[in-house]
Amino acid sequence: MDIKSALDLPFETPHMVIDRDLVNANISRMQELANQNDKRLRPHSKTHKIPELSRLQIDSGAVGVCVQKVSEAEVMFKGGIENLLLSNEVIGEKLRRCSVLISEGANLTVVVDNVFSAKQFSSLCEYAGIDGRVMIDVNIGMNRCGVDPSEFSSLLKHILKMPNILFEGIMAYDGHVSFQELKKRNKEVNREEETLSRIVHELEKNRLRDMIVSVGGTPTAEIWAHSELVNELQPGTYVYYDMHCVELGLCALDDVAIGVVATATSEKRGARVVLDAGYKSVSLDQGVHPTVIDENENEYSVLSMSEEHTVLKVSKSASYLGKKFIMLPYHSCTTTDLWDNTYAISRTRRPRQVIIEGRGKRE
Repeated sequence: MDIKSALDLPFETPHMVIDRDLVNANISRMQELANQNDKRLRPHSKTHKIPELSRLQIDSGAVGVCVQKVSEAEVMFKGGIENLLLSNEVIGEKLRRCSVLISEGANLTVVVDNVFSAKQFSSLCEYAGIDGRVMIDVNIGMNRCGVDPSEFSSLLKHILKMPNILFEGIMAYDGHVSFQELKKRNKEVNREEETLSRIVHELEKNRLRDMIVSVGGTPTAEIWAHSELVNELQPGTYVYYDMHCVELGLCALDDVAIGVVATATSEKRGARVVLDAGYKSVSLDQGVHPTVIDENENEYSVLSMSEEHTVLKVSKSASYLGKKFIMLPYHSCTTTDLWDNTYAISRTRRPRQVIIEGRGKRE
């Protein structure tokens, strides 16, 4: 983050800021990783929720984007993004909205992990006179959504018989693999790869070749990039990175492209400084506070956070009132969703406000 430029913005605090130069560099680096390993890149748009940045990712070589909510898909499609993977199970009315998007021209694929929702989607597509693309979500260890590998064959057979359904492949997301030690992440991905190999073999038994095998969040994308089993990566956080990524060794502090600018509005000299931003401005993710830095790149210890305040520890008796700080989030995705807009800074362009069009889209 260009800290000086961020802190020099002449706007009321708190406000979110992104460094467009770093965003561009982060996008290019991940796309290069995918290209070098002959993998499709389909980033999660939930990190930034901005169609403009999704277009930038696609212009750089991404095949499309992932969305987690139907409302996010609607925002992205309205913003000119046609190739969408709804990488989260939905049911009922939300599937009807998916069929509407397809009827309007969206190249939308839906993931399923059960016969019930697949049948619903099939019926809706048949009624609308369209074909619906489907991928099966496979649980490879996260134990959240996804069909268990032992039940994959049965689900596949049902889906292949459903009218107006085009089977596209499988998704195997491993968001739980965020160990700080690279060795542990490698070990877990190797275990997941063994599970996935049996699923791919099942596809081949059914003469389903050239299917999409989509995997990997930002912490495991580089590991999965070297796997011959998979052909698509779906990281998201990398567009901004965050302090968790720094902790994992995925990037340097200087690569983090998101922050929240706050001002010191209260103090007890020599003891504490209070900022005008709390966890309604920067997410308190996994109980980890943001990293707080001043214009001289000095880092401050966070004593506490509440809704509208962050309390910093200081030892100097000088006054900090009116001084600005940048708060670098531990998790960028959950921080983005707190804001209606952000300021984009760049060394080659004037700062400008960007609307976070997918903010708050939960349904």
